[in-house]
Amino acid sequence: MRVKRFLQNMAVGVGGQMFTYILQFISRTVFIYTLGKEYLGISGLFSNIIGVLSVTELGLGAAVTFSLYAPLANDDKKRINSIMRMLRRAYFLIGAFILAAGIILIPFLPYLMKKTTDLVNIPFIFMLYVIETVSSYWFCSYKSLIFNADQKRYVVNLYSYFAKIIGTACQIVVLFTLKSYVLYAIIGILINILGNFMIAHRVDVCYPFLKEKAEPLPRAEKKEIYKNVIGTAAYKVNTMLINSTDNIVISAFISIAAAGVYDNYYMISNSVFTFIRSLFTSATAGIGNFVAKEEKKQSEFLFRVMMFAMFWMFGFATICLWVLLDPFITLVWGDDFLLEKVVVVAIILEFLIKSFQVVTIVYKDACGLFWKGKYRPVATMIINLAVSLLLVQKLGVLGVVLGTIASRLLTTWWFEPQLIYRNVFGMSCKMYFVRYFCAVAFVAVYIGILEIISLPFTEATFINLGIKSILCLLIPNFFTWIFFRKTEEFTYLKNMISGTVNRVLRKGEKRRDVNG
Repeated sequence: MRVKRFLQNMAVGVGGQMFTYILQFISRTVFIYTLGKEYLGISGLFSNIIGVLSVTELGLGAAVTFSLYAPLANDDKKRINSIMRMLRRAYFLIGAFILAAGIILIPFLPYLMKKTTDLVNIPFIFMLYVIETVSSYWFCSYKSLIFNADQKRYVVNLYSYFAKIIGTACQIVVLFTLKSYVLYAIIGILINILGNFMIAHRVDVCYPFLKEKAEPLPRAEKKEIYKNVIGTAAYKVNTMLINSTDNIVISAFISIAAAGVYDNYYMISNSVFTFIRSLFTSATAGIGNFVAKEEKKQSEFLFRVMMFAMFWMFGFATICLWVLLDPFITLVWGDDFLLEKVVVVAIILEFLIKSFQVVTIVYKDACGLFWKGKYRPVATMIINLAVSLLLVQKLGVLGVVLGTIASRLLTTWWFEPQLIYRNVFGMSCKMYFVRYFCAVAFVAVYIGILEIISLPFTEATFINLGIKSILCLLIPNFFTWIFFRKTEEFTYLKNMISGTVNRVLRKGEKRRDVNG
């Protein structure tokens, strides 16, 4: 059952995200050509400010999801209902706080928008972004967490992707026909509410007992949940600030147009990151169940298998970004949207460091290690902001990205593995770092080989981009298969994939026999 639900979560996550990313890319391209660079900067800035305000959620969702694992496994409906009741009230208060904070922030917006122009009514547009976020907390989004905890994240994804597809399509039509930034933002609000209502309705159908009157949670259990919230709050705040403050700093100290150019690079790299990460986060609930039932040695082997898959997929993605990112941006949006090469190298390096942390973070969440290591994210936040603010005035965009890299290298990348190996596996993490550096070395070698081979195809044309894409696909994946095909991790992955494919084919044959 764990494998089946993991595969359902993964399949829906991958398929839905691929389609929505294509739509979002089309939408951004239309946005750039109809509204321009400064509007793009404003959109990215407001989204990141809202991301900072959303830290008030403090990881409550992750902590509550963890607290739902046991009652769902034991079919304890009363306890589930009580937890969801507490969550509903908490989310309403969070939404109210974000609304109030957004209103208070309006007078300070000009200080975060250097070299901008009076293109639109800035306070009005900003409040539309605030309302879109608040609507998530006030219109039933808390109900989606029960699907996540019950290893049915694919249900949430299906409805979310459906709403995003409709919304993005409507936004594209509005940009093409009316070129209205206001209507573009309003559609975002309406689609967000629609998606939440559809998910809430499905929850009511699947878990009808949630409509019954819920009893308050016992004080001891509330205390445990709040303890987990406090433990995960630092991680939540850290993630939000690292992902959101870069664009804000660039907008405040350089220009809103520079923020728009940087946001294109971030959008592409983050879409790739989120897409691949979804393959691993789909397994979070299943990992928590596996670790609780299996021996430490088996859990550590599963961790190594996931690490191998992560190194392969994210390493391949890093190589593709290195070779293809600049030519792609040149062909689609033009030379005006290119950053200096050294800045692009820093962005890709930050992508690699962030990507190679995914599995340790998934394991940390799955095993409920919210309290332990709670001070590490504080250090990451302080280093990120301090270095970014120090270097942005001397190095510009490069300084901001270097601040993010420094914060990750000095804290997360070495701390998280130790946390997992010490508290989950009870063993040394020495071999983890050996594998990590080997993976980085392989990526560097592949990039060097591709740089040499692709020298005849440096001109930015669609033909050269296609040739480079084929080279990126063939060379690293072929040599990775050559070097690792006989390892335990590769064998396990191959058997799991082939077994899944065979099961799907057998089910298809059975259906055809029944229908025939």
